[in-house]
Amino acid sequence: MTSTKKAMSVKGYWIVQASGFIAILSLCASIALAQYPAEYPSKPQISMDGTEILVEDYASLPQSSFTNMLPYPPPFDPAGQFARENALRSEPANAPRSASRIFVVDGNGNLYILDKATRRFTPYIDFGKVFPRFFTNSGYGTGVVSIAFDPDYAKNGKFYTVHTENPKKAPAADPTNAAIPSLILAGYTTTPVVNPPAGEALYESVLVEWTDTNIRNETFEGTAREILRVGFNAFIHQMGDMLFNPLAKPGQSDYGNLYLSLGDGASGETPGPTHPTPQRLDALQGKILRINPDIKLRPKDMLSANGRYRIPSSGSDPNPFVSIAGARPEIFAYGLRNPHRMTWDTVTNMLIADDVGLHSWEEVNIVTKGANYGYGEREGNELLLVDQAGKTGTQLNPPVPFPGRDLLNVAMLSEPVAPLYPVAVYSHMDGDAIGSGFVYRGKLMPRMVGKYFFTDITTGRLFYTDLAEMIASHSERNHQATIHEIQVIYNSPYDTQGAAKHRLYDIVADTFVHKGGVPTTNAKRSTLPRGRSDVRLSVDGDGEIYVLSKSDGMIRKLVSVVTPPPASRNGSSN
Repeated sequence: MTSTKKAMSVKGYWIVQASGFIAILSLCASIALAQYPAEYPSKPQISMDGTEILVEDYASLPQSSFTNMLPYPPPFDPAGQFARENALRSEPANAPRSASRIFVVDGNGNLYILDKATRRFTPYIDFGKVFPRFFTNSGYGTGVVSIAFDPDYAKNGKFYTVHTENPKKAPAADPTNAAIPSLILAGYTTTPVVNPPAGEALYESVLVEWTDTNIRNETFEGTAREILRVGFNAFIHQMGDMLFNPLAKPGQSDYGNLYLSLGDGASGETPGPTHPTPQRLDALQGKILRINPDIKLRPKDMLSANGRYRIPSSGSDPNPFVSIAGARPEIFAYGLRNPHRMTWDTVTNMLIADDVGLHSWEEVNIVTKGANYGYGEREGNELLLVDQAGKTGTQLNPPVPFPGRDLLNVAMLSEPVAPLYPVAVYSHMDGDAIGSGFVYRGKLMPRMVGKYFFTDITTGRLFYTDLAEMIASHSERNHQATIHEIQVIYNSPYDTQGAAKHRLYDIVADTFVHKGGVPTTNAKRSTLPRGRSDVRLSVDGDGEIYVLSKSDGMIRKLVSVVTPPPASRNGSSN
């Protein structure tokens, strides 16, 4: 985008004014949002509005299986997922090969380079062969989780990864380069683990900085440096996504700052001493962090306790809790369960996180510096009562009344805090676990520009909502954007009916069986491993959206709008 930009503040959010966006702000002022009832629904609320999108097969990942405690790599299990692709990322546009390849993360161990012309996967880094304590499970975000490229990657070759380790697994945690001799490990040392303040830490998430000295080829040669190691009470909900502010330029306060999403490690849903962890400012778990891995960039900023990164603490945009005694200065936002995926919309300059709920509600949140998102005291628009089997207030008999003024007491803060609520939300009547989401800014589907796409992981349902409605909600309780389900059009290679309407779950299940998968008969939903399609979204450097489905190990692409949403058919535009 080359238009002139001007920052403005709208109800606590920082927005970028650019050509075409003023229309969105004007629209926000007049939008009539859905007034969600302040109670748990008795039936599904999301319906199709006629929007149909053509989805095409793009690539099939090499088969892989999770390792758990087995020798690495384990034999392929046809009753399990065919792969565990967690993310797809393009290099920055100024990198020499960014137009011709994509990096794909397989949670089971491999970071691949995918050639866009041949659709061939080349192993780039095999984490199970580098890190002796590498751990992955069949779900819940373990293994290799995510990758982020440094803003200056084209010049310095730096990128960042997150992976999971089991600290009880022998041998020591020190990595080895036996499988990658070009990986230089001289000087590599592990960092002290930052454990939760309560409960035993059973697993660890590790943030690593890699420096590739030749980013033009398909092999890694260079160095690695451990940045941060965080402990969690369980193998679920650990360190998830990470990204840099794509709009920050050299010399600006947010340039080079890395945003990290951390789940709560199941602490918030567990009655007892671990429950307050997502609300505790002395804990990293259940938070979004902001750090700077380049300790030389802004030497006036606070140096981390382990000496591996700095914390924004000087200038015009310090982290919100750097001056609070006892608080973790890395925290940018808090009160989250599992904000496993984030995205940064470059038109509105908004950071958006999808937070997986417990038993009742799934959330889309616009992330605001210093904000409290309520977990584990709130979920969706409701009270959350973990000592009542994790039910919400209106699910109990008699219902627990919602407070007239919603305030949470947070240790270390002198005043109670009003939590921010989701900008879009759906109940477990419509799904089980929210997947990744992106505001569409590509060219293949012009009528969907400005729509926020996301999935339900287990059912495979594909949703969208209007970004304008999300902004207009102002994160107020019971005031969320309307969610619509997208009908998928797909030309199956396994029948002769041509392009036709299909459920994504059925597409994945059909492919799973035809690729040799062994159907499951005792799952919640038949055929697929654990009854899950395990569907997420990713976006490439062109802004186009891909569907990643772990159960059949496939990548598919959203390529065109067959039938646009009603608002677009009536001539309006986002």
